[in-house]
Amino acid sequence: MANRKPLTTITALAGACVVGLTGCVGPLFASSSADSQTVVFANTGGTLAEIFAENAYPDLQSRGMTVAEESPNNEAKLTAMVQGGNPTWDVYYSTPYNAISGCGTLFEELDLDRLDTTGLDTDLLTDCGVPIIGSAMLLVYNKETYGANPPTGWADFFDVERFPGTRGIMNFAKDAGMETALLADGVPGDQLYPLDYDRAFAKLDQIRSSTRFYTTGAQQTQGLESGEIDMMLAWPGRAYDAAAAGADLGVAWDQPLLFFDAITIVKGARNLDGAYDLINALMAQPNQQAIADRLPYQPMNSAAHVSDDPLIREFVNGPQSRGTAVQRDNTWWAENRDEATQRWTEWVNQ
Repeated sequence: MANRKPLTTITALAGACVVGLTGCVGPLFASSSADSQTVVFANTGGTLAEIFAENAYPDLQSRGMTVAEESPNNEAKLTAMVQGGNPTWDVYYSTPYNAISGCGTLFEELDLDRLDTTGLDTDLLTDCGVPIIGSAMLLVYNKETYGANPPTGWADFFDVERFPGTRGIMNFAKDAGMETALLADGVPGDQLYPLDYDRAFAKLDQIRSSTRFYTTGAQQTQGLESGEIDMMLAWPGRAYDAAAAGADLGVAWDQPLLFFDAITIVKGARNLDGAYDLINALMAQPNQQAIADRLPYQPMNSAAHVSDDPLIREFVNGPQSRGTAVQRDNTWWAENRDEATQRWTEWVNQ
């Protein structure tokens, strides 16, 4: 069941409903007048939602608006409500390629005149999506396992003879298993796309017996924290969580795969004005800085900066990648996600 939480005051938000998003259901909105003052934001929940509530919502609330959150931001539910012609969500936290593939069908095309683009790299805007955080897929390893001879790049991740140990990969095509396999096999970062499926799976076959496949971020954190995983193709936030809990982790910074998450407006949103107001608040410096201060992500507003916390900085792409970072091709993924997912599923189920 999705969780909708009307956030009328910071005090109300800071209660039990924020940290324990699951099982926290607030009252629904009974009148059209209430709906006109409410903007509904479907997002991932967790720490990000807490940051949004503390830093992006107060300005909206001071103007008489209520922000209601629903999580998880289920794509199937989004599709069903839009196709049914009665969406109850206004703003949706999306992957960048979904923002492209669903532009005009699931998401409204953005009116740039209504967006405050101060401090934003407008080259990263898509017709329907605004980038909210910058992230990367990282090679994270257990320092205790590898000692003075740690892995330094994706070729080492796929070399179980020189670097024995259990690997961890998310069991979704979109989570870079194929891209990293091709990088390990010598494909230049600027020539990854279109993905060569057969070559990628031939490389993945080399580590299959040493790999555990995960389906949640929590499993990533647990695998790294417990020591059951020696190397992981990891989300930085989950690796940071494990390190903050005491795991002794390192990052091989050769060719991290860069990506960003996007904010979109749901097609047919009831509160279009409120949706633009919310996006502007999410992209403003106070909220962007708060994200960077608490999580290992790159802020997308140039007026904000990466955290000074040394542990957070260990998992944020920067000078340590020495210009080797690879930008994922969101347009390719928007056009090929279904085929890529089918090919990945067939390989996993062999």
